[in-house]
Amino acid sequence: MSYQVIMTETAKGDLRDIARYILEESGDRETARHFVAALREKCRELRDFPNRGALPKDYLLRNAGYRYLVYRHYLIFYVTDEASRKVLIHAFFHEKMDYFRKLQSLI
Repeated sequence: MSYQVIMTETAKGDLRDIARYILEESGDRETARHFVAALREKCRELRDFPNRGALPKDYLLRNAGYRYLVYRHYLIFYVTDEASRKVLIHAFFHEKMDYFRKLQSLI
């Protein structure tokens, strides 16, 4: 039985920001669309393999149940709710961002 993958409003906003950034840098709308589509597909893969993501090194994030996936230079942070069989995508971060500070506000 598959899990339901749900994106939080924060994650949806992150995807919009990523698309805007790629559009500004590349000047190509299709490049931005394809990249965001690939990030969404990476998230959809969690339907069948919700625990495939790595555990964060940070104790607080790990204790809060976070896992993350890597797609190119981006990290996808999520938690799995086994009882309801849902995967909640919390945020997308560029690998150079200080994701710890932003995720702490979500804990």
